[in-house]
Amino acid sequence: MTSNLINEATESANDEYKLEENPVKPSRPTLSTIPLRSVMLFLAATVLTAIFVELLPHYTRISNGGNTVNATITEKSDSRYPTYAIYSQSPIEDHLVHVVNVLHKFGYKRVQLDQGGWDLLWAHDYPFRLMPSLKNLDANQLVNHFPGCGYLTNKVDLCTTKLPFLPRAFRLPDQRDEFLEYASANPGALFVQKHNEHRHIKVRAPSDIAFNSNDSFVQEFIKKPFLVDGHKFDIGVYVVITSVNPLRVYIYTGDVLFRYCPVKYYPFDAENLDKYVVGDNYLPTWEVPSLRKYYESYGGSMRASFEAYVRDQSMDPSKIWPQVERIIRSTILAKEQDIIGTLRSYKTHNFFDLLRFDLFIDENLKVYLMEANMSPNLSSAHFKPNSLLYEQVLYSVFNLVGILPVSESGVSRNIPSEMVTADKNLVTGLNKCGDYNCDKSCNRDECDLCLPCLSGTEYEWLKSAHEEHLHRVDMKRIFPQPILEFNAFNIDDETRYMSKRNAWISRWFYNKCEYDRTWCT
Repeated sequence: MTSNLINEATESANDEYKLEENPVKPSRPTLSTIPLRSVMLFLAATVLTAIFVELLPHYTRISNGGNTVNATITEKSDSRYPTYAIYSQSPIEDHLVHVVNVLHKFGYKRVQLDQGGWDLLWAHDYPFRLMPSLKNLDANQLVNHFPGCGYLTNKVDLCTTKLPFLPRAFRLPDQRDEFLEYASANPGALFVQKHNEHRHIKVRAPSDIAFNSNDSFVQEFIKKPFLVDGHKFDIGVYVVITSVNPLRVYIYTGDVLFRYCPVKYYPFDAENLDKYVVGDNYLPTWEVPSLRKYYESYGGSMRASFEAYVRDQSMDPSKIWPQVERIIRSTILAKEQDIIGTLRSYKTHNFFDLLRFDLFIDENLKVYLMEANMSPNLSSAHFKPNSLLYEQVLYSVFNLVGILPVSESGVSRNIPSEMVTADKNLVTGLNKCGDYNCDKSCNRDECDLCLPCLSGTEYEWLKSAHEEHLHRVDMKRIFPQPILEFNAFNIDDETRYMSKRNAWISRWFYNKCEYDRTWCT
């Protein structure tokens, strides 16, 4: 319509100019030779064109049954779609098939990493050493790792941290003397020497340990694991960290990855690694005889099939999962300050982290932590049935962190934020705010969650927490800690030893839980 208006104005001006031409001495048109109506029409068309071009990438008003709504219009069709890039040091991307598949199903389009401008960077390897540009991301950009996440995923650093659910471990060669002292005090103990890259794992006697090996550690071996049909196993729990300082952590509850050793544990033979080390050739749930009926005939998940087996042994599997949650929560809290130190030069709202915590269980159903994996294997190349698990995990993760599906024709990503989260969704503790007149002064600690006293950054933290709650799918929050029995829960006791920010956001969840029990877990 605008282009027609321009053409009409131009043609009209030209026609009228021809009528005014002097056939003897042609001259260029001037304001004095062009009729005023044509000049005004041309100027009006020019102004309208400028306005239209300015608004084109943003909004146009569309009538909808008498109501006016906003719709997004873009000059290029591709700009309607959110984009992602991949960072991987491997030229082969078989391990990223499900990540790419789910992102494409969500409507995301891939761009090359060096193009920039992506909405999501999916980094299989740690990207921060080689990409200093990640310190200055735009507000809409997300990266699937936190700077400093290596404090959790470096096997030497993690396993040598003194936590009660980690088998005792010693860094080599630095802690050689401490190890020898411990081994002497525990003469019946066996040990496993491990490399940070998870290589050369083998049960050894203290006299066989290679003490001069750098980037390795020695860890006590738990000799009496819980067995399923004679097979040792580990469990992989998917964990998402959405914020650090204040901390928010979720676990995937849709299923747990169970991996069984292919050879039965007894009679034990330290030379046969397939008896006690889970490798790529592990035994899947559907090939374990006692689990096959629950998994294939009755449609149980890996976790549900295992729990059915435990009950068949007259034991209670429900005691396992509170331990798992406590272990994951305590481990991340133990490393949070280290991550915060690395994050100081970054914009923390640009990151989330998908990890897998690997754990194992002894014969008394006591749970131990083995390691945390920075980029957990999401490839179903070895076991095709796992593809559903991986894509369901990704679906929940993406929704949780705000990566939402778009339509085939693009989507308006300019939905007003208050449509999802408004002030009323964040407000808690109104009586306390009123009692202390927090609208007039914010000097009291009792006012720190009152809306007039929130800083812009604090407001955004609560906004993100609220949106995560709405979009968590099969994700369960484990920090701030779920409130299982509200009447027995003392928020002051729970937050006494927390950092100031973690205590602050924990109180907010507690207040939300007080009036809406869906916020308790």
